[in-house]
Amino acid sequence: MAEAVTHRRADRPGIGPRRSDRATWVIEVAHVVCSDRFAGVERYLTYVAPELAARGHRVTVIGGAPARMRADLGDQVRFVPAATAREATRALARHRPHHGVVHAHMTDAEAVAVGLRPLTRCPVVATLHFAQRRGRPGLRRTVATTVARGIAAQLAISAFVGERSSVPGAIVLPNGVPDRFPGARDRRPVVLVAQRLEAEKHGEVAIRAWAESGLAASGWRLELAGEGHEATALEALARQLDVASSIDVLGSVDDLPDRMASAGIFLASAPAEPFGLSVVEAMCASLPVVAAAGGAHRETVGLATPELLFPTGDATAAAGLLRDLAEDADQRAAAGAAGRRVYEQRFTVEAHVDRLEQVYAQVRGVS
Repeated sequence: MAEAVTHRRADRPGIGPRRSDRATWVIEVAHVVCSDRFAGVERYLTYVAPELAARGHRVTVIGGAPARMRADLGDQVRFVPAATAREATRALARHRPHHGVVHAHMTDAEAVAVGLRPLTRCPVVATLHFAQRRGRPGLRRTVATTVARGIAAQLAISAFVGERSSVPGAIVLPNGVPDRFPGARDRRPVVLVAQRLEAEKHGEVAIRAWAESGLAASGWRLELAGEGHEATALEALARQLDVASSIDVLGSVDDLPDRMASAGIFLASAPAEPFGLSVVEAMCASLPVVAAAGGAHRETVGLATPELLFPTGDATAAAGLLRDLAEDADQRAAAGAAGRRVYEQRFTVEAHVDRLEQVYAQVRGVS
């Protein structure tokens, strides 16, 4: 039996049933991300780390936007800021898990975790979050051959990421999201977009689809939540298409669960989404999702309502789906219910952490 097994953990209320057969062991886990931001990877950690801690594991998160991470991780998870690889190295050396696991997120964190293995003596688990080969051009071969040799288990957040990353033996472990949505409420005539406003998200497709749908004339509005370099350009496009008055540009929001619980349709325009936390959160909220038929959307929305996927980049097709849904409340309700069912079957944070525990147990040799 591995030294990671120290005492029997108590079930915590509100977390849900345990499917793992390793329900009596406790391990120390250090999650590492070299970052001072709060984007998808950091948000994922605020979902997973508290769930691990609630199960009795001792969890440290190194990296991420300090104020937001501290607020969202809660008091059961130790947080250590680390914006750079150098800072993460110092933090991991100081707060290394005792006979535990180091879980690295993104290339710099992988290099830190593998480089400190002689000190931590912990196996390294790495999650591939992006649909590309690891490492920057020019360093890719060195990273792939040196770092990968020191990783005990490679996880990919979707089959799409697993295929694009070209990492042999990567385990596809889809992300999970917590069910933080309020109860049933009246739906507003709102199409909600929640994503980073960056070129790879194809925000212009969302704006053009909104304009072509003609839904503004029927009293619907488009809410655009998120920040990024494309914000100014998207607002200019909305003015050019004469739909700016029907669009609410929200920036970063703290009330996304409430907005998802009350919106009528969710629109996801990214053509190559590695996973799409917001998409799965919309499914959790029983909010019907119209999404580009690319990336991991086929593995999320495509399992619930494949008829609501449109060819990537095709604003006209997206507009038609928006229009059809807006005109049919029963179809919206059925699509939202289908998304909710798939969420419950595949994408809960509890199910995700069940599988994470299995991976941790395997690399630690827990029987």
